[in-house]
Amino acid sequence: MTRLADYFSTSHAPWYLVAVLAVVVVLAATRRFQLVFFVLAFPATLAHELTHLIFGWLTHGQPTGLRLWPRRTARGYALGSVTCRNVRWYNGLFIGLAPLALLPFAALLLRWRTQTAPVPDVNEMAWVYAVASLALAGLPSGQDLRVALASSWLLLAVMLLATLWAFGFLPHLWR
Repeated sequence: MTRLADYFSTSHAPWYLVAVLAVVVVLAATRRFQLVFFVLAFPATLAHELTHLIFGWLTHGQPTGLRLWPRRTARGYALGSVTCRNVRWYNGLFIGLAPLALLPFAALLLRWRTQTAPVPDVNEMAWVYAVASLALAGLPSGQDLRVALASSWLLLAVMLLATLWAFGFLPHLWR
């Protein structure tokens, strides 16, 4: 297994990553043009909402609705949503932060595309767009964070304390 620094110094990943970031910036810039943004961000919206739906189903959140069509809210437009009937302390964190599961797929796709020198053509731009869409879809929204924290703050606190204790940042409690 190669180190990450070795991988970036010997591959085409830095330039590819710049292209991916440029596409993310373009997607963010089109947010003001609702219809254009909706069309360009639809694959990311679909992936994002499907992760909520899958994690809701896997953790017994009892999903009751999937909405992919944008709707107007007080702050602009909401591109999609998943409603769950049974969000509890034990599953809210996983349902709310479900999109984070897409980030490893974006990283794997980036690594696969940069194993050889990519030819800058229309086909490769589609792959750049796919990596950018997966990366964008993997970011939890503000509403996602609110659901995760509101329903599972105790679980998150216990996980944080356990991690700090496991890495030696907290004293042993039984001494």
